[in-house]
Amino acid sequence: MTLLRRIAAFAVLFALGGAQGAYAQATATEIAAGTGTIFRPIVLSKNTDLSFGTVVRPITGSGTITVDPATGDRTVDGAAAGINPGSGGAAARATFTVGGEGGQAFSISVPPDVTMTRSGGAETMVATLNPTATTGALSNSLGNNGSATFGVGGVLAVTSATTSGAYSGSFVVTVQYN
Repeated sequence: MTLLRRIAAFAVLFALGGAQGAYAQATATEIAAGTGTIFRPIVLSKNTDLSFGTVVRPITGSGTITVDPATGDRTVDGAAAGINPGSGGAAARATFTVGGEGGQAFSISVPPDVTMTRSGGAETMVATLNPTATTGALSNSLGNNGSATFGVGGVLAVTSATTSGAYSGSFVVTVQYN
C-alpha cells in the first residue's frame, strides 16, 4: 500500500507542477494613440469670365490679343486692332476665389486652351489659357476659414480670314488640396 500512496503522491505533485507551468504567463501592455485631421471642403467660385473684348480683324496678315492673367490688361499685337470697350465689353481676365481650410496648400488645374465657337455658325477659334499660378495656399491657419484668389488670362490669334461674329466657349478649372 505504501507503493500506491507513493504513486498517488507523485501523481498529485506532477499534476500540480504541470498546472503551474500552464498558468505561468508574461503580460505586457502598451497604449497607442489614434490621430486624424479634418479639413472643411475646398470650394471654387468664379468671380469673372475671361473676355478678349472687341477686336477688329486685320485686312491682311494676323494679330494676337493677349489678356494678362495677373492684371487683366489687354495688349493687341500685329495687324489686329482692339476697340475699348466695344460691343463685346471690356477685356478682362477670369478670376476665381478658393475657400477651404486655412493654411493649406492646393493645386490649380486649367486646360491649355479653350475652343470658342461663333454664335449662329460653326466657325471656331482656339485661345491659349494662362493661369497666374498652378498652386496656392489658403490664408489663415488650420481650424479657420481660408481663402485665396487667382486669375486666368489667354492669347487669341486673329487673321484676315477670321469670320466676324461673337465667339464663346467654356473651360473647366479644378482646385484640390495637395
